[in-house]
Amino acid sequence: MAPETAPATLEPLFLGAVDGTLAPDQQRTLEAALAADPALRLRFEAYRGAVGRLQAAPRLKAPEGLEALVLRRSRRRRFQLRGGEGAEAWRIPAEVLVPLLLGVLAALLYLGL
Repeated sequence: MAPETAPATLEPLFLGAVDGTLAPDQQRTLEAALAADPALRLRFEAYRGAVGRLQAAPRLKAPEGLEALVLRRSRRRRFQLRGGEGAEAWRIPAEVLVPLLLGVLAALLYLGL
């Protein structure tokens, strides 16, 4: 199988094939590979089915007030990151604090202090 017809290089073409937006040469290449490779054909059919189910799914509207809640929380979080007031503004994750403290302790031991 040529590198340009390997499944890994053809799978990115699936969406264009389903949407009908592939260039004619890409469409021919994909069709030939699908005819020659049953496993690739199964993956393509599964992909096409998933896209079809997503397109057929009903469009749901977000609950009333959700947008305002998300915006309010994101503004509050942005304020805290800029040095807002309160204890939450100074919290340091343990993943950062523990290595930092161990580094300081190692430096102190190395320097003999």
